[in-house]
Amino acid sequence: MTSTSTLSATTGDCARQVAAAVDSVLADLDGLRAALAACWARAAAAGRRPAAAELAVLHGTVSGLLARPGSRWFGCGAAVAPGALVDADLHVEWWYRGGRGAGERRLRLALDPSDAEFYDYRALPWFARPRDEGRAVVAGPQVDLLCADRYVLCVARPVAVPGAGFVGVVAGDVPLAALERLLVPPLRALPGEAALLDGEGRVLAATTPALPVGALARVLSGDPAVERAAVPSGAVDWAVVRL
Repeated sequence: MTSTSTLSATTGDCARQVAAAVDSVLADLDGLRAALAACWARAAAAGRRPAAAELAVLHGTVSGLLARPGSRWFGCGAAVAPGALVDADLHVEWWYRGGRGAGERRLRLALDPSDAEFYDYRALPWFARPRDEGRAVVAGPQVDLLCADRYVLCVARPVAVPGAGFVGVVAGDVPLAALERLLVPPLRALPGEAALLDGEGRVLAATTPALPVGALARVLSGDPAVERAAVPSGAVDWAVVRL
């Protein structure tokens, strides 16, 4: 029989591999983060704040992420901190993949608080947590209607610039199915069946059909008999569990 300490080390190795996968996804946003910061740097050099139209320059970087062979991204862009722009209190620059080869589409949102369909991104975890905690966040899983009712994770990083502080976040939606090639192999390396759970006990990936993606498995999170290891990443509150 394998010892408990050996099993724990194996589960810990799996958790570290998942953390490395999270880091690789976050690294994809480096170019977009630099592009957004550059908008403020150019405006600051002219003694002003940027205008909303200047953020259209982000499209080139987003296109590169969406069109890259094997891209895991469904949509990407930036959401701006209130009042950071000279001509708009709230602003989102976001593009997503159209269906069936339709190419990229610009996301249009109601950002006027008086609008009945007002989209208040300021209160959503993918914006609020990077703003308040100053760190990258992987929010979800959640069902994104733009993503054909599939579960997605929203990956977000805060952007702060000298002289202006926090100016917004860069973010992207990744369908959970697109992450399976990163998340499932470490789980399969464990003896028996295993799963990756978020902080609420929702299944992100598993090696057993008894735990479908998106299902709640809180009993596994709190069961002292279930071997578990926290994923060592500040961006997530995930855990690997071995059944």
